[in-house]
Amino acid sequence: MTDTMEFGKKINHRPIIVSLILSLIAGGLGLIANFKVSLALFFIMLFLCICVYFPIYLRDLFGHWQLENHGISYYKMDSYLDKLKMILFPKNVDFQFISYSQIKNFKVIEEDKDYSLENLLTIKPAKQSIFPWSRKPFFLKLELNQSEIDLDLSYDQLHDKQNALFRLATALKFLKQKID
Repeated sequence: MTDTMEFGKKINHRPIIVSLILSLIAGGLGLIANFKVSLALFFIMLFLCICVYFPIYLRDLFGHWQLENHGISYYKMDSYLDKLKMILFPKNVDFQFISYSQIKNFKVIEEDKDYSLENLLTIKPAKQSIFPWSRKPFFLKLELNQSEIDLDLSYDQLHDKQNALFRLATALKFLKQKID
Protein backbone atom coordinates (compact mmCIF):
# COMPACT_ATOMS: atom_id res chain seq x y z
CA MET A 1 0.00 0.00 0.00
CA THR A 2 1.13 3.55 -0.63
CA ASP A 3 1.55 6.06 2.20
CA THR A 4 -2.15 6.96 2.23
CA MET A 5 -5.37 5.54 0.84
CA GLU A 6 -8.12 8.16 0.53
CA PHE A 7 -11.91 7.84 0.50
CA GLY A 8 -14.64 10.45 0.14
CA LYS A 9 -14.49 13.92 -1.30
CA LYS A 10 -12.28 16.65 0.12
CA ILE A 11 -13.90 19.90 1.15
CA ASN A 12 -13.59 22.75 -1.32
CA HIS A 13 -15.22 26.13 -2.02
CA ARG A 14 -18.30 24.54 -3.60
CA PRO A 15 -20.65 25.20 -0.62
CA ILE A 16 -19.87 28.93 -0.70
CA ILE A 17 -20.11 29.17 -4.49
CA VAL A 18 -23.40 27.24 -4.65
CA SER A 19 -24.81 29.35 -1.81
CA LEU A 20 -23.89 32.59 -3.57
CA ILE A 21 -25.31 31.44 -6.92
CA LEU A 22 -28.62 30.34 -5.37
CA SER A 23 -28.77 33.57 -3.36
CA LEU A 24 -28.17 35.66 -6.48
CA ILE A 25 -30.93 33.78 -8.30
CA ALA A 26 -33.34 34.30 -5.40
CA GLY A 27 -32.33 37.97 -5.19
CA GLY A 28 -32.76 38.36 -8.93
CA LEU A 29 -36.25 36.93 -8.74
CA GLY A 30 -36.98 39.34 -5.89
CA LEU A 31 -36.19 42.27 -8.17
CA ILE A 32 -39.56 41.62 -9.78
CA ALA A 33 -41.15 43.07 -6.61
CA ASN A 34 -38.59 45.66 -5.47
CA PHE A 35 -35.03 46.09 -4.19
CA LYS A 36 -35.85 45.45 -0.50
CA VAL A 37 -37.53 42.14 -1.30
CA SER A 38 -34.60 41.24 -3.51
CA LEU A 39 -32.09 41.95 -0.76
CA ALA A 40 -34.16 40.04 1.81
CA LEU A 41 -34.44 37.00 -0.46
CA PHE A 42 -30.70 37.09 -1.15
CA PHE A 43 -29.81 37.03 2.57
CA ILE A 44 -32.48 34.46 3.48
CA MET A 45 -31.24 32.08 0.79
CA LEU A 46 -27.62 32.64 1.77
CA PHE A 47 -28.45 31.90 5.41
CA LEU A 48 -30.45 28.78 4.54
CA CYS A 49 -27.69 27.37 2.35
CA ILE A 50 -24.69 28.14 4.56
CA CYS A 51 -26.26 27.70 7.99
CA VAL A 52 -28.86 24.98 7.39
CA TYR A 53 -28.46 22.86 4.24
CA PHE A 54 -24.69 22.41 4.03
CA PRO A 55 -24.11 21.71 7.76
CA ILE A 56 -26.81 19.02 7.68
CA TYR A 57 -25.43 17.21 4.62
CA LEU A 58 -21.71 18.00 4.98
CA ARG A 59 -20.76 14.44 6.04
CA ASP A 60 -22.44 12.99 2.96
CA LEU A 61 -21.06 15.58 0.56
CA PHE A 62 -17.52 15.91 1.94
CA GLY A 63 -16.83 12.90 4.14
CA HIS A 64 -13.15 12.62 3.30
CA TRP A 65 -11.01 10.22 5.35
CA GLN A 66 -7.73 8.45 4.78
CA LEU A 67 -5.78 5.45 5.95
CA GLU A 68 -2.21 6.35 6.80
CA ASN A 69 0.75 4.37 8.08
CA HIS A 70 0.02 5.10 11.73
CA GLY A 71 -3.75 5.55 11.81
CA ILE A 72 -6.85 7.01 10.21
CA SER A 73 -7.47 10.74 9.68
CA TYR A 74 -10.91 12.19 9.05
CA TYR A 75 -12.56 15.60 9.07
CA LYS A 76 -13.52 16.94 12.46
CA MET A 77 -17.29 17.45 12.21
CA ASP A 78 -18.32 16.92 15.82
CA SER A 79 -20.23 20.15 16.28
CA TYR A 80 -22.21 22.64 14.27
CA LEU A 81 -19.36 25.16 14.61
CA ASP A 82 -16.86 22.63 13.20
CA LYS A 83 -19.08 22.20 10.15
CA LEU A 84 -19.61 25.93 9.74
CA LYS A 85 -15.86 26.50 9.93
CA MET A 86 -15.33 23.87 7.21
CA ILE A 87 -17.86 25.57 4.96
CA LEU A 88 -16.53 29.08 5.44
CA PHE A 89 -12.80 28.25 5.56
CA PRO A 90 -12.24 25.05 3.55
CA LYS A 91 -8.46 25.54 3.40
CA ASN A 92 -8.14 25.51 7.22
CA VAL A 93 -9.79 22.19 8.00
CA ASP A 94 -9.15 20.33 11.25
CA PHE A 95 -8.57 16.60 11.12
CA GLN A 96 -9.09 14.03 13.82
CA PHE A 97 -6.68 11.14 14.08
CA ILE A 98 -7.33 7.61 15.28
CA SER A 99 -4.34 5.43 16.05
CA TYR A 100 -4.69 1.80 15.00
CA SER A 101 -4.16 0.81 18.62
CA GLN A 102 -7.50 2.48 19.51
CA ILE A 103 -9.50 0.35 17.06
CA LYS A 104 -11.01 -2.83 18.49
CA ASN A 105 -13.02 -3.96 15.48
CA PHE A 106 -14.57 -2.73 12.25
CA LYS A 107 -17.37 -3.63 9.87
CA VAL A 108 -18.88 -2.28 6.68
CA ILE A 109 -22.56 -1.38 6.78
CA GLU A 110 -24.55 -1.24 3.58
CA GLU A 111 -28.19 -0.28 4.09
CA ASP A 112 -29.14 -2.59 6.97
CA LYS A 113 -26.57 -5.38 6.51
CA ASP A 114 -23.17 -5.82 8.18
CA TYR A 115 -20.18 -7.06 6.21
CA SER A 116 -16.76 -8.12 7.39
CA LEU A 117 -13.53 -8.45 5.44
CA GLU A 118 -14.36 -12.06 4.59
CA ASN A 119 -17.70 -11.37 2.87
CA LEU A 120 -17.07 -7.81 1.68
CA LEU A 121 -16.89 -8.65 -2.02
CA THR A 122 -20.35 -10.25 -1.85
CA ILE A 123 -21.93 -6.79 -1.55
CA LYS A 124 -24.21 -5.96 -4.42
CA PRO A 125 -23.85 -2.17 -4.25
CA ALA A 126 -27.05 -0.19 -4.19
CA LYS A 127 -27.34 2.58 -6.71
CA GLN A 128 -26.48 5.80 -4.92
CA SER A 129 -28.27 9.08 -5.56
CA ILE A 130 -26.45 12.32 -6.30
CA PHE A 131 -28.72 13.92 -3.70
CA PRO A 132 -27.24 13.44 -0.22
CA TRP A 133 -30.62 13.19 1.53
CA SER A 134 -31.58 10.14 -0.52
CA ARG A 135 -28.31 8.19 -0.37
CA LYS A 136 -28.45 4.72 1.06
CA PRO A 137 -26.23 4.12 4.10
CA PHE A 138 -22.83 2.73 3.16
CA PHE A 139 -20.05 3.31 5.67
CA LEU A 140 -17.19 1.81 7.61
CA LYS A 141 -18.01 1.52 11.32
CA LEU A 142 -14.95 1.58 13.56
CA GLU A 143 -15.43 0.25 17.07
CA LEU A 144 -12.99 2.06 19.33
CA ASN A 145 -12.15 1.48 22.96
CA GLN A 146 -14.72 4.03 24.17
CA SER A 147 -16.89 4.91 21.16
CA GLU A 148 -17.79 4.22 17.54
CA ILE A 149 -17.05 6.22 14.41
CA ASP A 150 -18.78 5.98 11.02
CA LEU A 151 -16.69 6.82 7.95
CA ASP A 152 -18.75 7.44 4.82
CA LEU A 153 -18.23 5.30 1.71
CA SER A 154 -21.31 6.35 -0.29
CA TYR A 155 -19.40 9.03 -2.24
CA ASP A 156 -16.92 6.43 -3.51
CA GLN A 157 -19.74 4.03 -4.32
CA LEU A 158 -21.45 6.77 -6.34
CA HIS A 159 -18.41 8.07 -8.22
CA ASP A 160 -16.20 4.98 -8.54
CA LYS A 161 -18.59 2.06 -8.93
CA GLN A 162 -16.02 -0.22 -10.55
CA ASN A 163 -13.22 0.06 -8.02
CA ALA A 164 -14.84 1.15 -4.74
CA LEU A 165 -15.24 -2.34 -3.27
CA PHE A 166 -11.77 -3.47 -4.35
CA ARG A 167 -10.17 -0.34 -2.89
CA LEU A 168 -12.17 -0.87 0.28
CA ALA A 169 -11.11 -4.53 0.48
CA THR A 170 -7.46 -3.49 0.13
CA ALA A 171 -7.90 -0.85 2.84
CA LEU A 172 -9.62 -3.31 5.18
CA LYS A 173 -6.87 -5.90 4.73
CA PHE A 174 -4.33 -3.24 5.67
CA LEU A 175 -6.49 -2.18 8.61
CA LYS A 176 -6.85 -5.78 9.79
CA GLN A 177 -3.06 -6.22 9.73
CA LYS A 178 -2.57 -3.05 11.74
CA ILE A 179 -5.10 -3.83 14.50
CA ASP A 180 -4.11 -7.50 14.95
